[in-house]
Amino acid sequence: MIYKIIVPGKPVPKDRPRVNSSGKMYTPEKTKMYEELVASKAREVMTVPLSGNVRVGIKIYGNKIKSDIDNLAKSILDGLTKVAYNNDRQVTVLTVEILKSPFERAEIELSEIEEVKRDDKRY
Repeated sequence: MIYKIIVPGKPVPKDRPRVNSSGKMYTPEKTKMYEELVASKAREVMTVPLSGNVRVGIKIYGNKIKSDIDNLAKSILDGLTKVAYNNDRQVTVLTVEILKSPFERAEIELSEIEEVKRDDKRY
């Protein structure tokens, strides 16, 4: 089964962790809010996290996206953790595209990957 998730609005890249005055690391508020939006939209589509290896396709739409593609993907993958899958290490296939559009959003497709058995003679 393929799960399709649409996250409206401008995609937010994963920002590097910050350190507060007491030396504790934290995720910047803008990144945290976007990850929570991704999780919320995923919950609308998925009832339980996938348990096996996962294929994720991400299409990022916007007019002037200046962020690095890997940081945009990371904020989405982190937002999907514990909702679409238990750990982002389960993602074994990842495709990410940035596409021009006046309607800013991220479109995500997820599916579980069937494992190939070792005794399969084709491999």
